[in-house]
Amino acid sequence: MAKTPAAPTAKAPKEPAAPKRSAQIREAFKLTRQRDKRLIPAMALAFLITLGVFELAGFLLKSQITFTVFGVIGGALVAFIIFGRRARGAMYGEIEGQPGAAAAVVSSLRGDWRLTPNVAVTRNQDIVHRVVGKPGIILIGEGSTDRLGPLIADQQKRIGRVAAGTPVTVVLVGNEPGQVPLGKLERRLTRLPRTFKGSTVDQIEGRMRALGGLNIPIPKGPLPKGAKLPKGVRPPR
Repeated sequence: MAKTPAAPTAKAPKEPAAPKRSAQIREAFKLTRQRDKRLIPAMALAFLITLGVFELAGFLLKSQITFTVFGVIGGALVAFIIFGRRARGAMYGEIEGQPGAAAAVVSSLRGDWRLTPNVAVTRNQDIVHRVVGKPGIILIGEGSTDRLGPLIADQQKRIGRVAAGTPVTVVLVGNEPGQVPLGKLERRLTRLPRTFKGSTVDQIEGRMRALGGLNIPIPKGPLPKGAKLPKGVRPPR
């Protein structure tokens, strides 16, 4: 008896491949160059200065070829660092002034930063975010200093009920007097003293969960149109 041919098995659709790092770098370079007209001159100057230093060292030490090779590599590395710094600044410029921009910056930080966005909001889109980390608890406000005052005070009272004695740092983001510009928020947070270890941070975060948040959508990081900053492109701290 002839066997009936088996029906072809449908293949599961392949998941779209993640964009390659080279494509991410090209996209980040394109976006940064559109906003920063001095990007290419700054990168070229950094490369030439670094190469010149190595060339001089090679001349003095009578090892021109070796130091030229190191100079090219070092110059490319320094130029890439310059690109990373200016790229990140350009990306921050894309979201500056948008509600939730500070939360987007925090979510892109390296290290143990546990963000609860939008724990308090006004009708004027003044927003308070709560962050738990090794410095303790950080309340980050976006908007008018006057309107943020009552929100911050209320959050401090709520935190005091569940985590009394835990240091609370208040950072207001914006361009008003006494506020931290968005582009300097990362530096402000990373320079806070590290008071607690990971296990203690876990305990603090557990207490903060009782306070919850409003779960309002925020920008998806400091990159416009869904672009992603390459992993290797970060500014020096």
